[in-house]
Amino acid sequence: MSYTFDHIETLIARSLEGHLDPVEQEELKSWLEEDDANRRYYQELLKTWELTGSADADIEPDIEANWTSFSRKIQTDTQPVSIIRNYRYIIRAAAAVLLLGGAATAWFMLKGPNEITVQTAANETNIIVLPDGTKAFINRNSSLRYAGNFGKGDRTIHLEGEAFFDVVKDEAHPFVVYTSRTRTQVLGTTFDVKAYAVQPVEVFVLSGKVAVSDQEKQSKEVVLTEGRKVTLGQDEKLAEDAISNHDFIAWKDNIMVFNDEPIGDVIRKVAALYGAKIIAEEGVADYTIKTRITPDQPLEQVLDVIAASATASWEKEGDVYKLSRK
Repeated sequence: MSYTFDHIETLIARSLEGHLDPVEQEELKSWLEEDDANRRYYQELLKTWELTGSADADIEPDIEANWTSFSRKIQTDTQPVSIIRNYRYIIRAAAAVLLLGGAATAWFMLKGPNEITVQTAANETNIIVLPDGTKAFINRNSSLRYAGNFGKGDRTIHLEGEAFFDVVKDEAHPFVVYTSRTRTQVLGTTFDVKAYAVQPVEVFVLSGKVAVSDQEKQSKEVVLTEGRKVTLGQDEKLAEDAISNHDFIAWKDNIMVFNDEPIGDVIRKVAALYGAKIIAEEGVADYTIKTRITPDQPLEQVLDVIAASATASWEKEGDVYKLSRK
């Protein structure tokens, strides 16, 4: 089942306050079970909420004004984001912003004295400029973490999900991306790392050269050049191949590409993108389709394409779109 992000934010806030009724508890449970990224997001809010309990009760900063100023700076300034030293204030501000400020836009949060995390929700992508000038295009349901002094000592990124990097060349400071299973090192290049939970890790190189190794078996290293990719599957082997389908970076332009994916998975992603509730009968949900969805397409047009691919039809019942066999 799909929910709007505003609704989920309300459920989370009521949960933390202990005010959920049984129906709301079941809705929140279902949302948490849908996706690992949902569970990570909830845990971050929970940790922040718990920490605010120990903050000084007499601190009452102008959260809205400070967050607006901070957001404007990180969106427009290519210089390093300054680290605010009052950590109790940051924790309280982060909790207020995350719970009340519309966190569907990528949120920034200090994980420690020198760490910054950028996270995207299920219905958004984001572009940031790192302190060294490198551009990072972050896909949906992803988390990117780096040190506050990034570029001064080293250039290390920790990634969950998917991101495309256009790296500024700096031979003195190699650019390294860690996932839970791989390590990718470059000097200056454009490449994509895809590392969602329970899926193979994939690295694609559009230009330049990168070295990819298994985190557990770092003696095994594959050097990729332009037009090559490597996959680390369940067999724990790094498999190199040519890039045959350049649709893998279509998401950078907010284009969703589906190749032989079950309709059940397709409508889950479409529902998150459009903030709608979409369900499908079992026979329809298992049907696999190939299609592309562009940002300017109305939801009804997208549903027409999906239904036609499965010889199905759709109708709207209240605020729910339902796909069923003709």
